[in-house]
Amino acid sequence: MRKMPRLSDLKAGQKGHVLSVGGKPDFQRRITAVGVTPGGRLTVLQNEKKYPLLISIRNTALAINRNDCEEIMVEVEANE
Repeated sequence: MRKMPRLSDLKAGQKGHVLSVGGKPDFQRRITAVGVTPGGRLTVLQNEKKYPLLISIRNTALAINRNDCEEIMVEVEANE
C-alpha cells in the first residue's frame, strides 16, 4: 500500500489536488473557509523547511503553517 502524500511533502513548483483535510474541527473549518477543500487544484509556490508553505489555490496565495500542512492529504499531478 502506497503512503498518501501530505501537502508538506510537495516541492516548490509541484501541482496536486486536495484529497482530504484532517486535524481538529476548528482547523478544518478555517482551512476550508479559505478554499482548501477536497478536489481543489493547488500549486506549491514555496516550501522552505523553516517557513510556512506558500501555495496557490483557487486564484489565491495562502501561507499555511508547516504543522497544519501535515493534516492535508494530496494527490500529486504527474509532470507534463
